[in-house]
Amino acid sequence: MPISPDEIAVQRYTPEGGFLSLIVRHGNWGCGAPDTDGAPFETVGVETSIPLNQAASITVTDPIVPSTENQPIGVQEFLDWLDAHPDSGLVFRYSLGKDGAIDRLDQVFTP
Repeated sequence: MPISPDEIAVQRYTPEGGFLSLIVRHGNWGCGAPDTDGAPFETVGVETSIPLNQAASITVTDPIVPSTENQPIGVQEFLDWLDAHPDSGLVFRYSLGKDGAIDRLDQVFTP
């Protein structure tokens, strides 16, 4: 199965090594069943970590905020949610800055 180049399932985070990293699983969108809300994001391989810029732009939807439209939140608010909901596997589209850390993280709404 091909891996999406800019989408990840976020599991949790770690501050180890003196910098912040998201623990993620890579994957791609599978085929949805006829009577479902949409296609599932199917992860492959092992968990990996990607550094997160502490000034990253983050937008989220349900279940982090009560909205189906992406809403901006701060990095600490996102980390607090991950602490309370580890291994949720919510899918995000991301981009990396010149330093190799995630500088933009946008949740992909899945009903």
